[in-house]
Amino acid sequence: MPGDEPSYWRSAAEDEAMQYEHRFVWEAMVKAVDSELAGRRVLDIGCNRGGFLRMLYDSRHIAEGRGYDPAEAAIADARRLAGTRPLQFEAAGNIPVGWGRFDVAFSHEVIYLISDLGAHAESASPLMAEWHREHAAELRLPPLHEVDGVAASFAAAGFEVAASRLNIGFVPLSAQPPRVVEWLDYYNEKKLLFQFTRPFAGG
Repeated sequence: MPGDEPSYWRSAAEDEAMQYEHRFVWEAMVKAVDSELAGRRVLDIGCNRGGFLRMLYDSRHIAEGRGYDPAEAAIADARRLAGTRPLQFEAAGNIPVGWGRFDVAFSHEVIYLISDLGAHAESASPLMAEWHREHAAELRLPPLHEVDGVAASFAAAGFEVAASRLNIGFVPLSAQPPRVVEWLDYYNEKKLLFQFTRPFAGG
């Protein structure tokens, strides 16, 4: 039901600001991925208002994108903002039934909202730990996960695991507190990208 949003979803205005702030990270993620995205089917786990998939369609020419997120109001915005793009969004906590196969799946800053280490994980970043301490009670966040445990969990599930630091470049500071060196260290040294690959087992 609208209004029954997860506790971590604030408002459309705050979501829009957040997605604007994340674009430079999204670009770095896409550049780091060892995959040509044009013509691919892409899944976005924790898609929020769909900004990442819109960017991928507009600039990387994906064939189709689907995203899910528990926040129904965010999903309503994602559907509206998608326009005529071949993007589909659902309010769900797991991959919706019937969505089938994807070539590439992304998940950005969802780890700290999820309890299941087998599904996601979080880096041991000092700034993330600080943010988590300040917001855990208000947003009812689960404990942070360790990077090594994430890698081990996906390896145990049959994935080939790789990790990289993101080549971020310039970091917008207008929405950040005046702790420039800490933020540069966070994005350039602590912001990790995992890549999990395995052959498709279906027919």
